[in-house]
Amino acid sequence: MVSSIHSIRLWSSQAALNAFKDASDTSTSSRLPIGGSASSSLADILYPDNSDDGSDYEDTQLEALIASLQQAMNGGKTDDTQEDGDVGDMSSKAFMKALRDKLEGLQGSPDTKAMADKMLAALDAGTLTVTDAVNGEQVKAWDVTDSKQLSGAKTEVDKNDWTSYLKDILTRDGSGKFVRANDSSYIEKAGGASGFFGMVGEAYYYLSWTTPAPASGTSGGSTSGNGTGSSNGSSTK
Repeated sequence: MVSSIHSIRLWSSQAALNAFKDASDTSTSSRLPIGGSASSSLADILYPDNSDDGSDYEDTQLEALIASLQQAMNGGKTDDTQEDGDVGDMSSKAFMKALRDKLEGLQGSPDTKAMADKMLAALDAGTLTVTDAVNGEQVKAWDVTDSKQLSGAKTEVDKNDWTSYLKDILTRDGSGKFVRANDSSYIEKAGGASGFFGMVGEAYYYLSWTTPAPASGTSGGSTSGNGTGSSNGSSTK
């Protein structure tokens, strides 16, 4: 900590003071654990009258000011963020928020809009499954916008590397290329469910969902079976 304080004292005093001033403007005085403004408190630490005395007290002051700045920069929502959990935890509310953001982002591209629409519909219906093959985990996605649920139950699946996992479950043509539906989704071998492989946050996940069968008496559309009899067409990639 002593070396950290020495490093901080090398900062440009004006830049540091401005940073804390900006933070103090957006936070209430109750967030500051030390009397006075953040700027004056920082100045007291950076330029004490006697740098040889009270180093432990300076450590405490510095830690408190850093914590105050971080809370102010987060808009005082530290508790909410902690309640949401970690995006890296696929069963958390934070992950489900990131998942919805991902799918809504895919809606912005003409190539993936149709697929994204179906994934969002499946998410809202509770039929979108998220798989992390590397860690051997799977969870049913849930809609954070209509639920007070904070986490979902994860189930264990066989661990596998992504290359082997995708080759095992996805349909491929005679040349070994993955077969895609017209909406650009993959097609699973067993049951004909649709699939998407991509990143959510900083990790890769496989999403799968089923498409309801067309109403009786209608023609065309895709089925949730093994993919045969579908009039949607497919391509390979």
